[in-house]
Amino acid sequence: MATEQTILSQLSAAADRGLRPERAQAALAEVPRLPETLAELEARLAGSTADAEARLGAAARHLVGAGGKRIRPLVALLSCGANGGELAAAIPYAVAAELTHSATLLHDDVIDDGPVRRGQPASRVVWGNSVSVLAGDWLLTRALEIVAGAPAAGRALGPLLATMRRLVEGEVLQLTFRGTFAATEATYLQVVDGKTASLFGWATAAGAWAAGADGELPAALAAFGEGIGVAFQLVDDALDYAADPGLLGKKLGADLLEGKATLPLIRALEATPALRERLALLMEGRADGGEVAGEVIEAVRRSGGVEAARALARDRTRGAMAALERVPDGPHRRALAEAARSLTERAF
Repeated sequence: MATEQTILSQLSAAADRGLRPERAQAALAEVPRLPETLAELEARLAGSTADAEARLGAAARHLVGAGGKRIRPLVALLSCGANGGELAAAIPYAVAAELTHSATLLHDDVIDDGPVRRGQPASRVVWGNSVSVLAGDWLLTRALEIVAGAPAAGRALGPLLATMRRLVEGEVLQLTFRGTFAATEATYLQVVDGKTASLFGWATAAGAWAAGADGELPAALAAFGEGIGVAFQLVDDALDYAADPGLLGKKLGADLLEGKATLPLIRALEATPALRERLALLMEGRADGGEVAGEVIEAVRRSGGVEAARALARDRTRGAMAALERVPDGPHRRALAEAARSLTERAF
């Protein structure tokens, strides 16, 4: 019981930082058998690496077992219920979504030299970059194996492969612009579509396939998932310039110190082109990171970049809600809607 209560507490905490906490919490509480299904999900996640080679399994479990919001699994479960299925039917797809997400985090930490993930040393710090990359690869293959053996494999496996391709292409596109700060709003959104929205979209569609749905409903839920995926990332990127660092779990300006131009920074660079010179010095190692980060954060705030990202997140959320309207009403659909609003309006 402790595990599912922990997850529900995490979801409630996310809601508390949004604008509609009581509605999100109430909607989740109305979903039948959600705590029990989340407990089974955690057990399946824990067992998914049991037969891995010792070091690979340890590196993977270090991350997967550290928790996280479990948002992608949650939308898969709720999507299944919204289509009349038992929540448990979506567990294989929910597990696959979380393993795929975890694999991308293992890879991201190697690419970004990330020291910390989910409040503990990153797997690459403990086991090294090589093992972390291979552990990520192993998790991707395990996710594919799980879906290949699930009842709706005929519908879900091909789209998961396509999603993995989009994840990789999004990462490569981000790397193309890393350190140059030459990304435009259009290329930034391409990265977000690939790296974040694609897996949200697959997870919500997979929940519908798990319930036996086909045609319009999985397509509507995929559109919903992709919309909230983009909104989720936009808010995440806005928080990098505006959050309380203690609640965010990292220093403000972490993205720019890694050479990433997200929407708030792109808007600031448009308003203050001279910032490019300071950022170039930073990337060349000829300027103090903390000093430049402070300057850029202030410029982002003056430019309205944070508000622009939030406004676009709200717009994408409205589009997602319109897609969700095509799904039959009920506690699962209402929980999807309220969870989406709380996640995309969170304000650390």
